Amino acid sequence: MSLAADNRCAGHDVPPPQKQLTASDALFMLRKWQSEKVKLEFGYFRSGGGVLQTGTARILRAEPSLLTLDTGGSRLAVGLKSAKFDFGNLGLLTPDFRAVYDIEGLSIVLENKDWVCLSSDASEGDLLALTEQTTRSP
Repeated sequence: MSLAADNRCAGHDVPPPQKQLTASDALFMLRKWQSEKVKLEFGYFRSGGGVLQTGTARILRAEPSLLTLDTGGSRLAVGLKSAKFDFGNLGLLTPDFRAVYDIEGLSIVLENKDWVCLSSDASEGDLLALTEQTTRSP
């Protein structure tokens, strides 16, 4: 489901819970996306809620300890040591907490509690739109 297609107010329908994945299951999914050259939308979020980076990417490398994304103009390397993986609807709140965007994807919680989400299902620009709202909020 596209993030943009399901902009709903908080308190309405609750999305299905995420399913925890083993590291090997997550790695299998990442390598499948890599071999199929799937264009992904990604978001890198701080543990405290800030958005660091969003965009589209292709996976260059998927190893048990490192994920490397080609983001078009640069590369993003994500250390996977002690990471936890979930797959399902990711409920992303707008900065004013009044709306929730749902996007189906892989959530990677990093050792430092930051997290990266990757989605092959998002419409291009969904996570970018969320970033624009974040930068405009007071």
